Amino acid sequence: MLLKLLPATSSAYSTASNSLQVFVSSSFSTPAKTKFLPSLSRFSVKRSCFSSQTRPYTTVTKPSMNLLNKLGFGSGRSSENYDSAIPQGPDDDIPAPGQQFAQFGAGCFWGVELVFQRVPGVSKTEVGYTQGLVHNPAYEDVCAGTTNHSEVVRVQYDPKQCAFENLLDTFWTKHDPTTPNRQGNDVGTQYRSGIYYYTPEQEKAARESLEQQEKQLGRKIVTEILPAKKFYRAEEYHQQYLEKGGRFGFKQSSAKGCNDPIRCYG
Repeated sequence: MLLKLLPATSSAYSTASNSLQVFVSSSFSTPAKTKFLPSLSRFSVKRSCFSSQTRPYTTVTKPSMNLLNKLGFGSGRSSENYDSAIPQGPDDDIPAPGQQFAQFGAGCFWGVELVFQRVPGVSKTEVGYTQGLVHNPAYEDVCAGTTNHSEVVRVQYDPKQCAFENLLDTFWTKHDPTTPNRQGNDVGTQYRSGIYYYTPEQEKAARESLEQQEKQLGRKIVTEILPAKKFYRAEEYHQQYLEKGGRFGFKQSSAKGCNDPIRCYG
């Protein structure tokens, strides 16, 4: 691997191989937090979130997983990881007593998690991967765009303090449900819009809510509404990422009811 530091007004890293080029216009706090963003058409990608603030510009040439493995980023999956029976099964985790689960996909899960952390009645959030075909996926597997996983937030909430309909309202207002496999400049199947339900009541509320939103928007909504499947908790550094400071070390409040703008990187 060749590493070249380019002189410019802002620092840049360039990592070159015969099929991998990454240029990043601002430094990262740790290499582990670098996001690879491969897709069919995302050779030039800017990260985005829920606010309109200026963000770093990232250009990525899609690497093959074979190349990532050679560079030390691959996960070395064994053949049993590609048995879809387990990932396509139901989420068999159990919420705390008196609590319920719900899963939402609305783009990059960093910002989505912070949105739900701030909702009164939500007792716990976790980010992870679901709806895919690979058992125990790693982040680089999901970013390869071949596993069909969605980046989601699993929300644990107290239905006595927070109705499922309140979570749906938050979901609709914090992303664009009309763009398939895309939120802003984040492009890929892992960024698709989705509501993944655990009960018939959640399904009914989700479908009714979608119909109402379509009438209000006057546009076709592409949000998928499916039974919750096996939830794979993402790597620890992804959890509560923005609350802990994100890439640039600036912590963001997860206080209930907080309305501060969300900075996608931190």
